[in-house]
Amino acid sequence: MSDFRSFFVNPNNIDNNYFFLDEIESHHLTNVVRLKIYDDIYLIDGEGIAYKAIIEKISKEKVSGKITEVFPEFGEPVCKIDLAVGIIKPSRMQWAIEKSTECGVDNIFPIQMDRSIKRSFNLERYKTIIKSSAKQCARSRIPNINQPQSLSDWLDIQINMPIIVFSQKSKNNIFDLRDLLPVDCDKLSLIIGPEGGFSDHEISLFNNYKSIFISLGNRRLRTESAVVSAISIINQLITGD
Repeated sequence: MSDFRSFFVNPNNIDNNYFFLDEIESHHLTNVVRLKIYDDIYLIDGEGIAYKAIIEKISKEKVSGKITEVFPEFGEPVCKIDLAVGIIKPSRMQWAIEKSTECGVDNIFPIQMDRSIKRSFNLERYKTIIKSSAKQCARSRIPNINQPQSLSDWLDIQINMPIIVFSQKSKNNIFDLRDLLPVDCDKLSLIIGPEGGFSDHEISLFNNYKSIFISLGNRRLRTESAVVSAISIINQLITGD
């Protein structure tokens, strides 16, 4: 889909293979991208479905048309990845959230860790960044981002799901991961620490939850770099994506 020009469509605005875009998306289509009637476009509903469609009507506040093809789970990896990341400087946090969306994460959990510096957290801005990033990289599902929470609260909701902890001190390298995960693993959680790394208390908590410790190598990566490296490697190693 080299000609992929995607727009967000509310699932409620699709009926019997016909769609219409809201005012914001309609404005972007007509005044920014400057598409015309009978042009082909792609739509994403944010819930895992993409559509190919043709524009049939353009008005000042609404663009509408007909859906011609449906693509379930378009642009989504086979293995769902939940990302927990220690809160870092806003500009770097923004970069980590944007790139993890492009890499295919399913849910994002900002974690206030022992070595995180307390900072403001603009949840609504991050939601906007995620939505824009999902459209840009042509994926059909918009990841959910949660309010910041403590590590213990996050661990309490990790039920029957492998937890991968990226730690430079681990003796396991990334190539060991395939053997350490359950066969046909289709969902996992990974956690990346803040710039100061994990505290001894946090390591103890991970051990209590039988987490899998993996090293990304001898170089000490910044949090946002580790996020992109970890997700990309997992997608290639586990799912072939």
